[in-house]
Amino acid sequence: MFTHVRRALLFVALLLATVTATGGHAQAATDGYLWWPADGTVTGACGEARSTPTPHTHAGTDIAKSPAAPVYAAQDGTVRWNAAGSDPSGYGNYLDIIHTGGWSTRYAHLAESPSKPLVAEGTQVVRGQLIGHTAVNGDSTGLHVHFEIRKNNVVQCPANAGKGTTIAARTRTTTSIGAPSGPETVSNGGGVHITGSNSYTDVSSSGQVYAWNGGYYGGSPTGYTGRFVDAKATANGGGYWLLTSAGQVYAYGNAAYKGGSPTGYDQEIVAMAATPDSQGYVMVSATGQIYAYGNAAYKGGSPTGYTGRFVDVEMTPDGGGYWLLTSAGQVYAYGNAAYKGGSPTGYDRAIVAMSPTRDGQGYVMVSKTGQVYAYGNAAYKGGSPTGVTGEISDVGYRTDGGDGYVLISTAGSHYAYNSPFLGNPTGTAAIF
Repeated sequence: MFTHVRRALLFVALLLATVTATGGHAQAATDGYLWWPADGTVTGACGEARSTPTPHTHAGTDIAKSPAAPVYAAQDGTVRWNAAGSDPSGYGNYLDIIHTGGWSTRYAHLAESPSKPLVAEGTQVVRGQLIGHTAVNGDSTGLHVHFEIRKNNVVQCPANAGKGTTIAARTRTTTSIGAPSGPETVSNGGGVHITGSNSYTDVSSSGQVYAWNGGYYGGSPTGYTGRFVDAKATANGGGYWLLTSAGQVYAYGNAAYKGGSPTGYDQEIVAMAATPDSQGYVMVSATGQIYAYGNAAYKGGSPTGYTGRFVDVEMTPDGGGYWLLTSAGQVYAYGNAAYKGGSPTGYDRAIVAMSPTRDGQGYVMVSKTGQVYAYGNAAYKGGSPTGVTGEISDVGYRTDGGDGYVLISTAGSHYAYNSPFLGNPTGTAAIF
């Protein structure tokens, strides 16, 4: 009944122990405070004098912990990697997260590297998200994470971090970067895709494919950039395309590769939609730029005046148009796509995905907390599930003409409403 194939991941034995812990806390920040990135004891305080390797003032806070201890993002932002040996200051393997208002945080002496990252260059991460593990490299002589805070490249030392202090990961520091500015970040994997009346396929952010009552045709490619953000099945279910945040397309089964890896897009590629004959597809960037391949027709894009960022694109049944969706629930209809409504009120987290009815005369959209909004002939069948690990990341409407849908969380949990529940994937540190 259930087929799944996954490639062994670096550090998998160590990662599995922390997967559950990362899900419930990784969500976009609702305030401007930085969180501590790791558990442990402060063995090196920010601002203290150091004599080796040369006299200097310590720019960060060293939090000592056991090997391969998890390291979490202190605040929402964009990942920027640096490699071992690329910096004379002895950071070793380190990454920065670029925040708003000139703020950034640094996480040094990581087990991961740019060539083998847990979160890739350019990834949008949220506060509390797992980004790496402790190791010994650079000028480090013991296991710890070096946590550094900068504003406009000037070091900022948190007040509650004296030497010997016991730190609890994902608790508030004394440092605030101010109220979050701009829309809530939306960052997820490949989501859930209904492929029949009793089947769906899940795709993780590392390209792992889990096929429930459907065909498994391959997955877990190597050499990609960014993370996997969407997928689409062919019309007869005999194949699928996987899409990365850099616009790379991987085709499996009877899915035809028609092109990808566009240039000149802003931010990242976020979603794709396929033509009904499976001979073309479009992809959309976070700013609404549309790229059409194969026999998919460009019908418009790059709208102005929207709020948030674009998070999804869906094709009409005949391929003559498409809808774009923003994280504020705004819907932009192009070609013969019928606008049925949008911009809901009362949602408490960002809108993350939409899915049309089989005839294209309606659609549902879902927020990070699973609030479902139905428009046109789409039927509301329930939502706002409780006990969700992580946050809701995708929705798939039934493809057999019936009314119902399945939600999936970033941790891979499904919530089925008038649609079959088939199971949840296990054993991955990636998100869905």
